[in-house]
Amino acid sequence: MSGAAGRVGLVLVSHSRALAEATETLARQMTGASVAIACAAGAGEGGVELGTDATAIAAALERVCGPAGAVVLMDIGSAILSAETALELVDPELSARTRLSGGPIVEGAVAAAVRAAAGGTVDQVAADARQALAAKIAQLGEGEQPAAAATGAATGAAASTTATGAATATTGAAAAGEAAAATAASADVAIADPSGLHARPAAQLIARAAAFDARITLENVTNGRGPVPAASLIALASLGARRSDVLRVRATGRQAAEAVEAVAAILQREAKAAAPAAIAVSGLAIPVAPGVALGPLVRLVRSLPDVPETTVDDIAAEVERLRRALELAAQDLDNALRGSDILDAHQALLCDPALVDEALSRIERDRCNAAWAFCQAIDAAAVIYRQLEDPYLRAREADVHDVGHAVVRALLGGSAGTVPDGPPAVVVVDDLTPSEAARLDAARVLGVIDRRGGPTSHAAILLRAAGIPAVAGAAALVPEAGGAHAGLDGATGEVWIDPDPETALALEGRRAVLRASRRPAAARDGRLRLACGREIELWANVAGPSDARAARDAGALGIGLLRTEMPFLGRIDEPGEAEQAALLAETFAVFAGAPIVVRTLDAGGDKALPYLALEAETNPSLGVRGVRLSLARPALLEAQLRAILVAGRGHDVRVLIPMVSTAAEVSAVRAALERAHDALAAAGMPHRWPVATGIMVEVPSAALMAERLARQADFFSIGTNDLTQHTLAAERGHARLHALADPAHPAVLRLVRAVVEAGHAAGRPVSVCGEAAGDPDVAPLLVGLGVTQLSMCASAFDAVEDALAGATFAELAAAAEEALAVDEASAARATRAAARRPG
Repeated sequence: MSGAAGRVGLVLVSHSRALAEATETLARQMTGASVAIACAAGAGEGGVELGTDATAIAAALERVCGPAGAVVLMDIGSAILSAETALELVDPELSARTRLSGGPIVEGAVAAAVRAAAGGTVDQVAADARQALAAKIAQLGEGEQPAAAATGAATGAAASTTATGAATATTGAAAAGEAAAATAASADVAIADPSGLHARPAAQLIARAAAFDARITLENVTNGRGPVPAASLIALASLGARRSDVLRVRATGRQAAEAVEAVAAILQREAKAAAPAAIAVSGLAIPVAPGVALGPLVRLVRSLPDVPETTVDDIAAEVERLRRALELAAQDLDNALRGSDILDAHQALLCDPALVDEALSRIERDRCNAAWAFCQAIDAAAVIYRQLEDPYLRAREADVHDVGHAVVRALLGGSAGTVPDGPPAVVVVDDLTPSEAARLDAARVLGVIDRRGGPTSHAAILLRAAGIPAVAGAAALVPEAGGAHAGLDGATGEVWIDPDPETALALEGRRAVLRASRRPAAARDGRLRLACGREIELWANVAGPSDARAARDAGALGIGLLRTEMPFLGRIDEPGEAEQAALLAETFAVFAGAPIVVRTLDAGGDKALPYLALEAETNPSLGVRGVRLSLARPALLEAQLRAILVAGRGHDVRVLIPMVSTAAEVSAVRAALERAHDALAAAGMPHRWPVATGIMVEVPSAALMAERLARQADFFSIGTNDLTQHTLAAERGHARLHALADPAHPAVLRLVRAVVEAGHAAGRPVSVCGEAAGDPDVAPLLVGLGVTQLSMCASAFDAVEDALAGATFAELAAAAEEALAVDEASAARATRAAARRPG
């Protein structure tokens, strides 16, 4: 389900499937993927017949109706009856959160989507949908309402929005003090765009305005219409803002000045656009790899032949053809992925019985040709990955298809995805595979826009390692036809198709700033010194040898988190002790002489590694995972500990225990370490001993009991990803809860402070190895709380150094204290300004 946390969802009910889908496309051009929209249109299989289906509407409601509710828009006749029937089919609580709207389906969907994207309530969204024709009627002078009356109707429709906004602003101002409530600002902006304040810039304005703690209104000084709130597409349309009209932007509240400046900038930017307006949607694609790209837009060319559904006469010959194709595919993937940790997973898939035996069985049983048989096996495996709850494992579906494509090419010909000849370009692609990502030449590929994909895919990992800026999940932003040019910011998720000259110039500026800020690895020793002289250590999170090499080249002080489970994702056979030790030794060798923190297997629950054969769990995030699984499988744990100790000989290796909840778990793992040491010593096997043993602080109980856990642990490493999801009861992979699952939330920061204080009191080092460590908004707050070790993806080093540059610890501590005192993550992030003062 798409959409951000707390946003109202939309269901489009039409007799015509094509009409509903086209309406959804139009609405998404205004809001991107920020609002959950479902089409329940047409009748019969695939909705190809004219009609409506109550059960399809009910299913659509269940997909998009979250806690904020949903609005249903319908076209004609029986669509209304079907929608009413659907409400009787769903859970009563869901029905109570749903509104059926009498608004026009096309105009209403656009107005409702924009209002929902701005955070409107279900009643406000329904009101905007209902009043969607008011501005059109006013513009054309039709109907019984004169233009002024229509304007009043639109304004009235937004009155509840205004009242709600005023109440919110008043509440926020009361929290900040009476002085903040009195803050006001205004600006007059002339509209020069020939189309006036049309739908797309109005939608962008609403989304931008919603980010500020301020009540914002706009008034058309030229024609006397307004003021209206900057929260409704209908209300803004009622202004009738044409070329040369002057709009007065007013705001009151704590962030009034910033709000006016931001809204005025949008109006001025659109006004200056002489070319057709760019699709400039900020923050709606998924940031994948940092960096800014701007250039010609080309599509990755894939040449994969159609697979025939034919039978064969010579079964033995077809079996041999498949076996030979598997060998050729292995060579092909080895050429593309050599030196990458991902190669092992691909090679394992090529000999996975779940694929190979199934394909062979189809050939022998059904006389299928080899290509068809293997594709059927691939499709079945892909379905399994697609249904997994954990987003990281779900992203492995692309690996399965990558292997399938390689085998089909070996059997039937074709070529791997390639970039067309020409100048360096921005590449658009549907579901970039790992081998395709590995083949991309950074000298020719300026950036990647993946219309699907995600930030945890192996392709994303390779793009980050190659330094190629990228975004994913951009299908709503990039139409199939694409455009002539494109720009993207891989750190923010912003995408521009055919950007206007002003936008292009701004992007060139961003790119120049990034190039100037990049520091050579030789200039970094893994230590960052604040203006006051305090030292902060920069460590790296890695998954294997190639990640380790990239981190070493970037100047990391050491490995702060080695994820030992990553090389074995997708394996159906348990890796042997010698195999584990060999892979670990290869990674350790990259950081010889530097500290290396090795996390024991963090699997189980939502990371159901195939060879573990774990039982399905109702709530995998709170299930048998991490240390709980290791202690439940003592042989598995002790084999891994022996491999770590053997590989760690001659290295500064430390062991990290994941998902610790109790002191007893730490004691049990320490005892297992002793047994591993004793077994190796008895066998005369050289190994590392003793080893420091630390714990991951990922659940609130560990943070709250840190003082006592310090008696068992030699160091603490705070995993902010899980700590955030458990503290806020917001699954980190849940699309609608993304905004809530923010490590900058004061509740999470308070737990970090508790761990830091307990660690310092006991003389235990405290690091942060979650994504927050590499977030330039959050890292200054962590340092201000007393964290002295930050472990992150090596590509985040520059951004974190920039965020801390010139600051003193006293300034960072003051910003952290301010962040602890606010109510929301967004307000805590805003305190980063105090941590970015120039030195």
